[in-house]
Amino acid sequence: MRIGTLDIYHPLCLAPMESVSDPPFRRLCRQFGADLLWTEFANCEAIVRNVSRESRKLQVSPDEHPIAIQIYGSAEDSMERAAANAEAMNPDWIDINCGCWVKKIANRGDGAGLLRDLKKFEKVVRSVMRGSSLPVTVKTRLGWDADSIVILDVARMLEQLGVAALTLHCRTRSQGYSGKADWSWIPRVKAAAPSLPLIANGDIRSPEDAKYCLDLGADGIMIGRAAIDRPWIFRQIRASLAGQPIPPEPDLRDRISLALEHLRAHTAYHGEKRGVFSFRRRWAAYLHAAPGIARLRAELMTLETVAQIEDRLARYLERAISLGYPIDCEETPAETIEEQEPCMKNCASACWK
Repeated sequence: MRIGTLDIYHPLCLAPMESVSDPPFRRLCRQFGADLLWTEFANCEAIVRNVSRESRKLQVSPDEHPIAIQIYGSAEDSMERAAANAEAMNPDWIDINCGCWVKKIANRGDGAGLLRDLKKFEKVVRSVMRGSSLPVTVKTRLGWDADSIVILDVARMLEQLGVAALTLHCRTRSQGYSGKADWSWIPRVKAAAPSLPLIANGDIRSPEDAKYCLDLGADGIMIGRAAIDRPWIFRQIRASLAGQPIPPEPDLRDRISLALEHLRAHTAYHGEKRGVFSFRRRWAAYLHAAPGIARLRAELMTLETVAQIEDRLARYLERAISLGYPIDCEETPAETIEEQEPCMKNCASACWK
C-alpha cells in the first residue's frame, strides 16, 4: 500500500484514539510491530488558536515515523490553516477525522457529522489538501445510520479528489461501538474505488480477523481498542501473516514488566501526578486474569507515585510465585482459579497483601 513515498505491504496501523494514542503508547505499539502510527485527533479551531493542549498533539518525534497527524473540524478556512500548522510539525501525511461518533462532535457537523452532508465533506477535504503539500488521508464510517449508508459515494469522491488512502471503520455513526463491524463493505468499497488504498478498522481483535479483512480486499489493517488491551497484538498478527508461529500471550511477569515500562514512559511525558492518575485505566488490561486482581487494582488506584506502584507490584509478584501460582496465566484461566482456589481470585485475606 502506498501513501506518498511510503510503500508498505499490508501495513498494521495503530488507530488514532483520544487520550490513548499519546507518544508513549505509540512507541510501545511500534515496539510490538505497528507499521504506521496516527496521533490523537486535534481540533482545527484549537490548533489555529494555538491552544497548548491541542498543539501538543501535533508534536511528533523522529523515532515515530512514519506517522500521520489527524485533525478534525468542518470550517474550511480553519481546516486549511490547521493542515498548514500540522505540516510544519513534519508528519508523513495528514489525516482527516470524518468518523468520530461522539455527540458533541458529530452533532455540530464535525467528525462523522460530515457523513450527513457530502458536499461539505468534499469541501473540507479540499481545504486540507490546499493547506498542505503532504499526502492527505481520510478516516470515516459507513454512514450516519443504517438508513443512510453513503460509504460508496464517499469512496468514489475521495478517489476522484486524489486522497492517498481511506480508513474505514465498518460501523455507522449511530452504532458507536455497539453491535458488530460489518466487514462485508470492504470488497464493495474496493470495487467502487479500486485505486484508493483501503485500511480496514473495527473489531479486528486477532490474527484471524486481520487475515479475513485482508482476504476481503483491504490493503491494510488498523487496530484500536484491541491494542489498548493487548499492544502485543501487532506482533501476533505480523507473525501469522508471515506464516510463522503466533507468539503466546505474555505471562504475568512480562505483563507487569511491560506495564511498568509503559508507566515510566507515560509519567515522563505527562508528569508523575497526572500520569499516575491517567494510567489507572490501564491496569485492568495488564493484570487480566491475575489472582487477587480486584484487591490489587483497588490498591493501585490509591497510589500516587511510580515508586509506590513499583514496590507494590514487586511484592505482589513475589507473593504470587511463593504461593505457587502459575505465572503463565494462559495455563490457569480465571474461571479455573475461582473453582480451585477461591481466595486467589478476589481475595481480601492476608495472603495477597
